[in-house]
Amino acid sequence: MADLPTLENWESTRDGLHQVALALSAIKVSCVEPQLNSLQYSLGVTPGGLTTSRLNVGGELRFDIADLRLVYSRDERKDFEIDLAGYDQKSLIDDVVSSFASLGIEINPPRTHIRPDQRFEIEPSLAADYLTVLDAAYAALARFRAGLGGCLSPLVLWAHHFDLGFLCFPGTSMDERKDPQLAFGFAPCSPGLDRPYVYAYGWSPKAGYLQLPVSAPARAESDSYTGLYAGYDDLDRGSRFGSQVERILLDYYTLAKAKL
Repeated sequence: MADLPTLENWESTRDGLHQVALALSAIKVSCVEPQLNSLQYSLGVTPGGLTTSRLNVGGELRFDIADLRLVYSRDERKDFEIDLAGYDQKSLIDDVVSSFASLGIEINPPRTHIRPDQRFEIEPSLAADYLTVLDAAYAALARFRAGLGGCLSPLVLWAHHFDLGFLCFPGTSMDERKDPQLAFGFAPCSPGLDRPYVYAYGWSPKAGYLQLPVSAPARAESDSYTGLYAGYDDLDRGSRFGSQVERILLDYYTLAKAKL
């Protein structure tokens, strides 16, 4: 297995991809019903990028990261595609709405996080690198998730924070606002954390956010959030990446579950 990309000097590409994900999420929100734990704001991960999954209007809208385009298809038939070159969030949303209208479908995406007049600055090679890392993180988290008990939310990408993650509820109820829970995921960055990282945290109404020892090379984070932080730069990016991520998270899960 070749080493995973370093994701160096990719900030403009990262931010551009994030802006596209926010636009895709806004379109999804306008075309699905509210879901448990606000999953209507999440995106599915595919081998080629991101997807709204099935919409109420039929079909799905995909973001093909390698090709840097949006593709809407129904019943395996492509209805339209949009190359992202030259777009900003507003012009992209406008063209998607127009493309749906040409099919006789009216949508009205919310524009809370949509910014006009800032063109996407996405370097194709760096976008492809991100897709490689996203696939590796998804595989590691999916394998880890498959071995857990309790009630599990889907493994999805959250457009607002641009992080890939899922929730584990040790009990029988799955309300993130009131039930004890563990969260696991991979984030490209956060305020105060400029580089990608693997995270985990635990919370319950009685215990609050858990402060626990963690396994190296992870560290206990308490500034940006309270939980486990494993910097992408500190992880093995070769053949041991997935197993290392799984081990770190399993050690945390074992300690945290007992505290909830």
